Amino acid sequence: MMKIFKKPLKSIVASAVKYVVLTISAVVCLYPFIWVVLSSLKDNSEIYGKPFSLPEAPKFENYAKAWSGADVARNFVNSMLVCISTLIILIIITSMASYILTRVRKSKILDLYFSLGIMIPIHALLIPSVLIFKHLHLTDNLLSLVIMYTAVNISFSMFIMNGFMKNIPAELDEAATIDGCGKAQIFWYVILPVAKPGIATVATLAFLNCWNDLLMGLVLISSPEKKTLSLAISALKGSYATQYGLLCAGFVISIIPAVIMYLLFQKQVVAGMTAGAVKG
Repeated sequence: MMKIFKKPLKSIVASAVKYVVLTISAVVCLYPFIWVVLSSLKDNSEIYGKPFSLPEAPKFENYAKAWSGADVARNFVNSMLVCISTLIILIIITSMASYILTRVRKSKILDLYFSLGIMIPIHALLIPSVLIFKHLHLTDNLLSLVIMYTAVNISFSMFIMNGFMKNIPAELDEAATIDGCGKAQIFWYVILPVAKPGIATVATLAFLNCWNDLLMGLVLISSPEKKTLSLAISALKGSYATQYGLLCAGFVISIIPAVIMYLLFQKQVVAGMTAGAVKG
């Protein structure tokens, strides 16, 4: 207790303001998710009449109806297949390309080229993508989603991996070269294990982008058996009337894998995002 009073008043006020701001920010960020969870246990009349209250009689049957109505089991497999395939391809391409650009043959032109992809809005890619996939006979095919998600996420993933790779000491490459390792061996046995936080960051962010995407799925997929989970959940919305409790239950089901993914790799994501921020 005495330590608190020994601190300057200015430091105490600054700490109090900081915690108040962080608390308000946390509440603002978490409130929409909490509202969706509470609404998933209500019917329409209760959502309209008491939107901010706790459910009077929780309707857990909303989850059962959403599970069967959206055919979650099948569409969950489709989403996981697309996301995992995208992550594997994306990690292989970005880790290898970043290693070459930052440690073997540095090129500002290629670095700028990959960075320009961040500035292109995804909506500008819709019409060209549909025309290309139609020419390749890949419309209504999950492979088209894998290719599209890889292309859309590669620029930002390269940006993150480049920042992390630049922060790895060059002495590691030199020591491995002295031991007789070639470029491929240095990458596989030295750089790749050290770059795990960066890879985890790329994988987590790309997974969230792929898992939550709705636009590309609507444009490229039409068959019910090939729909991803986000497409199936959006189909719970009726043409004339919508059961919002059912729809919110579907949202909660679709959110759970993304939350688990982030919780598993939270430390690696924070380490990867802050890599290169402090230089000694």
